[in-house]
Amino acid sequence: MYGKLIVGYDGTAQADDALALGRLIAGATGASLIAATVFQFDAMWARYDVPFQELDAQLKEKLERAAIAAGAEAQTVTASSPARGLHDLAEQLDADLVVLGSAQHGKVGRILAGSVAMSLLHGSPCSVAVAPHGYASNPPHGIAEVAVGYDGSEEARLALTEAIDLGRATGAPVKVVAAAEPAPIVYGKGGGAGQGRSELDKAIHEMMRQRLDEALRSAPEDVRLEGTLVDGPPAESLAQIAREDGGMLVIGSRAYGPLRRVLLGSVSTELVRAAPCPVIVHPRPA
Repeated sequence: MYGKLIVGYDGTAQADDALALGRLIAGATGASLIAATVFQFDAMWARYDVPFQELDAQLKEKLERAAIAAGAEAQTVTASSPARGLHDLAEQLDADLVVLGSAQHGKVGRILAGSVAMSLLHGSPCSVAVAPHGYASNPPHGIAEVAVGYDGSEEARLALTEAIDLGRATGAPVKVVAAAEPAPIVYGKGGGAGQGRSELDKAIHEMMRQRLDEALRSAPEDVRLEGTLVDGPPAESLAQIAREDGGMLVIGSRAYGPLRRVLLGSVSTELVRAAPCPVIVHPRPA
């Protein structure tokens, strides 16, 4: 399970959302919590009389106050960009999870990953969590349910392992969601509707049911797993099933790209823009 959590903090309300989520996960798992602020620096700025030192001092003071209130360690980093600073810090500390807030213009109660989150979600060395907009204003008392998207891939298996570990640490049930997405409509000779398409959809449904059953059979006895098979697009199905109050959604990275890096695929990209609860994206397996 998580040993070290890094929360990206920039003094905004969205950073407070991330800190609230980080505090919840750290409290449930016993992980150490680090609130980190990245001071962006460009050598060209040294040529100009730009009052960044005063602004940085104010932000550092705010970071220290927020960290004390959350029971976290305050840490500052200097880098060319916030995403680069958090990425390097995660590697330096061998962190297990980086927690970020949603974009400022996001809908209250929904995920909307901003530029820093999206950058980290395309190369982070550890799992990345995104808190919904407004999460700090009404944080849950605990983690009530962990949902995980499952399609039988190696990436999904690792996401399931992370979800099980989180369920074990919190005592929350783990809901394993498999989505049987209908076959795409193909136009042309013999394509599209009819008996052939119906049979193909049935085959897809049965395949996903078998994969879900395999996942449930492999469940450890000390964690309660619940299986749910739905027909429809995976991202839409997961967003509808995920619990808003106290829910947590865990998904894997796409199935290609650098190892041990978070890499968004089509499903994870949609979910970090519309999920009703915090989303954790697990990196690719080694």
